[in-house]
Amino acid sequence: MSKERAPDEEAVGDDYESHTEVDGDYPEGSRLLDRRGYLKMAGAAAAAVATASTAGAAATGGTTRHGIEFDRVLDAVDDLGLDPTGAEAVNDRLDDALSEGTLVRFPEGEYQFDGGIVVDADRVGVLGEGDVRFVPPTGYTGLLFNYDPVPDDVLIEGVDIDMRADATTTGIRLRCRNRFHIEDVEFLGRGLTDNSGQVSAFLLGITSESGRGVLRDAVAKKGSRVDGYARGNGRIGVWVGWSNKGTVRIEGCDFREFGNNGTYTSRTPGQVEIVDCYFLNNNAANVRIGGEGSYIENCTVEIDFEKYTGPSLGDISTGFGMRGIHIDQGVQLEGAESIPAGAEVRNCELVGTDAPNGIAMVNLSPQGRSLYMEDTRIRCDIDGMRAVRRGRPGTISWREWQQTAPKPHWIRMENVSITGSASGREAVRFVEADESVVRNCCIHQTGSNRDGVAFVDASGGVVEDSTIDVTGREIDLENSTASTSAITRDGACPFPNPEPASSGSTDDSTSEPTDDSTSTGTTDGRKLVVDGSHTTDRLTYTFSVDGSVEAGARANGSDTIDGTTVSGHVEGGIDSFRVTGEFTDFQVDGDASVRLDGETVDPSELVTSETTDGSDSTDGSDSTTDGSDSTTDDSDSTNYEKLVIDGGGTYDRVNYAFEVDGSIEAGERANGSDTIDGTAVSGHVEGGIDSFRVTGEFTDFEMDGDVPVRLDGETVDPSELVTSETTDGSDSTDDSISEPADDSDSTTSYEKLVIDGGGTYDRVDYTFSVDGSVEAGARANGSDTIDGTTVSGHVEGGIDSFRVAGEFTDFEMDGDVPVRLDGETVDPDELVVTTRTVEIDGSHTTDRLAYTFGVDGSVEAGAHVDGAETIDGTTVTDRVEGDVDSYEIAGAFTNFQVDDDLEVRVDGEPVDPAALGPDRDLPHELVVVGDGAEASYLVETTGSVAKRDGGWGAEATDAADGAVASGTVADDRDTFGFSGDIARMRIDGDASLTFRR
Repeated sequence: MSKERAPDEEAVGDDYESHTEVDGDYPEGSRLLDRRGYLKMAGAAAAAVATASTAGAAATGGTTRHGIEFDRVLDAVDDLGLDPTGAEAVNDRLDDALSEGTLVRFPEGEYQFDGGIVVDADRVGVLGEGDVRFVPPTGYTGLLFNYDPVPDDVLIEGVDIDMRADATTTGIRLRCRNRFHIEDVEFLGRGLTDNSGQVSAFLLGITSESGRGVLRDAVAKKGSRVDGYARGNGRIGVWVGWSNKGTVRIEGCDFREFGNNGTYTSRTPGQVEIVDCYFLNNNAANVRIGGEGSYIENCTVEIDFEKYTGPSLGDISTGFGMRGIHIDQGVQLEGAESIPAGAEVRNCELVGTDAPNGIAMVNLSPQGRSLYMEDTRIRCDIDGMRAVRRGRPGTISWREWQQTAPKPHWIRMENVSITGSASGREAVRFVEADESVVRNCCIHQTGSNRDGVAFVDASGGVVEDSTIDVTGREIDLENSTASTSAITRDGACPFPNPEPASSGSTDDSTSEPTDDSTSTGTTDGRKLVVDGSHTTDRLTYTFSVDGSVEAGARANGSDTIDGTTVSGHVEGGIDSFRVTGEFTDFQVDGDASVRLDGETVDPSELVTSETTDGSDSTDGSDSTTDGSDSTTDDSDSTNYEKLVIDGGGTYDRVNYAFEVDGSIEAGERANGSDTIDGTAVSGHVEGGIDSFRVTGEFTDFEMDGDVPVRLDGETVDPSELVTSETTDGSDSTDDSISEPADDSDSTTSYEKLVIDGGGTYDRVDYTFSVDGSVEAGARANGSDTIDGTTVSGHVEGGIDSFRVAGEFTDFEMDGDVPVRLDGETVDPDELVVTTRTVEIDGSHTTDRLAYTFGVDGSVEAGAHVDGAETIDGTTVTDRVEGDVDSYEIAGAFTNFQVDDDLEVRVDGEPVDPAALGPDRDLPHELVVVGDGAEASYLVETTGSVAKRDGGWGAEATDAADGAVASGTVADDRDTFGFSGDIARMRIDGDASLTFRR
């Protein structure tokens, strides 16, 4: 990732905000690390749910949860009859059930919504037990939970919100009088809807000054487009705005890759507490707070675009800048009182290693007042990016009514460590920040031309009892005064530890003990360490040896040792084992560090050889390599390749199917849900790894998601594995023996058609026909019917595939799932080539009348038409005299113009020619008609003009400049679109002007 940045902050809108006014509830402009692991409540949440739950189908009595008293508990399935399979929408019954004092308990399942739920009663809640997913409709871009009027005591807990369908973005908006509690809610999928600020993940507020709302253990790992600031309309992780008068606590949450702040919680007269949270690569600011009573404590903030998982960055010349923590006390409404000073940052870890445009790891904006920061460690490796920065106090250009925030304007730092390799500028910069203090701090920046602490237009500064070890000036005073004492220029500074507060290991420390108390009996073994402490992601692994394996000091209950095979995961921690013998398999689904006797090793290089016994070590209970013959005395000494489908980097379900012309055997990571049918395999990964041993060439490979595929350790593109298509017509899902390509019709040119329902659990029915032939592919199944050249079937969370020849004559689907033809995504409606008959009728007059039209498909001459003279590509220009001209066309009309007396019919139905072309930005039309000799013209409008395309379109030598159209005509016509009215016009020569509105 490039570290190039704009010349200075001002070039990117140094402290840019939205230009758009909004009401107080909206932003300007209107499984995490296994969420039940990293967020420290796996056991606690499950126990709490169990305590609050009651068995039985009937409604139970009251309960109290998180301080909210409920009169009754209803089971969503047993009492309300809601569908846990996602086949039927829950809105109507759920909306009726959420009356005052009601808690609705959702058993494990998937619950389909057909829109949003409006909370309008006090003491209501929804509580998920187990894996509960709420699924908005495909294409939905509204709030899943909203309120009207302001309720009180609302609970939302224990649910995933699955918005992985295309064009789907949703969120939760909740403002209560005194209390809300949202806990253990994860957003699955990325909010890519344009200008989606009003469907930010959470929009929260408390209207009472003494009230308190809690957002705990919420997760959104794929927020939006990180470059999607959209002038302040981009998606936010958490918005707390001017309507909030109380306290909102954000605790144990994880927000990543939002385009418009991870938390935008600064412009509120209330207080915001952000504790034990993790933030990664959120544009504008990772976390943002305001003034008195608001603080950030024990949080980890990272800026590292090597870890970015979203779409490629677009235009980042404006509206893009990375900050770690941002303090902003600007008021939201004109005339409002200033937010009191007093924001604090305590005991946080901030790491900035890679970003295209880094502004500051800690930033106090022009509208910010004061910041006290203590016991915090900052690492900054991004050139030109400051570790701590006080922007010059002032107004915002697009909010001139917003006055400069009153003093104090200082930053006071105590026991803060700043390290890293950033070059240029200063580590710390104070502008008009009178009485700022750097005390008991350590600054060690190794990049070239890096200054330590700079004061600009500031007085009364203090730097004392600190180490400042930089390549430039230790302290720089520009029109400023500051006192210094006890400053040293060399020393070691503490580095931040980006590991979150908890991990998946049983021990929270990241160092491996030197003495393994569990190693009795294997003192001659080697110590193997799988280290995931550098990341909060869940990293799964498995390995096998031909000797022995025992748990080490850092192995934990989630690791499984089955004979000589180990499978487990790390999640911000370390696992260790003692092993003897050689490694026969080693798979890791992420970037975990692996060490053997203290030396970092490549897991793929630990495996010295592959056996060909076809055994699956996860199925055998025999610890002596599951009974396989290690002397490889099989009669078939086949040369296998190891195929790995690695879904460990995502919690999404990814379905796959492949076929070879050789053989397939289950590998050590295959599982019971994978099906091997002869030489064809179908299965899925969902946060894990599947592996197989294959021989021969791949004849088919389909996946409905983007996860790594490796062949003998090398990452490969599945679409490039398939070298050729057979034309034998066999269906590999029905016959366990692959047929030779001996069809007599071996010259048939097949295309592979895939109907991909893997992204939804909805049933999608389809039917299609071709004028050639169709055969079942590797993913067709028994419910699909091929009747000659017509196919009917359905997908429901999976994939169907076929081989087709010829043109499509029909294609119908009752849902929106991807369709691919030879690997390219296509629109089914555009696959069907249909022709229409266009007639231009001048038979009612003896006048010679002109016409022109264009299409985006094809056109062929019909009756009374000389195609060679009339048709130019896909554009027709001709005249008709007392007759009817006809054409056969395919595709949509790009324009259609006729002399007024002509009648036009399409497939026999009269139509208005003006309605056949596309919608135009400029609604009116100006046509200049020549009369043989060259004539010049100029037309000025009160709006704007643009050339029209087509047979009568304006030529290259004609001009459309702002509000003026000008040019020349002879025996042709020029057409322009325009808005407004005609202000003046001039014609020199013989020509006529026609205006159409």
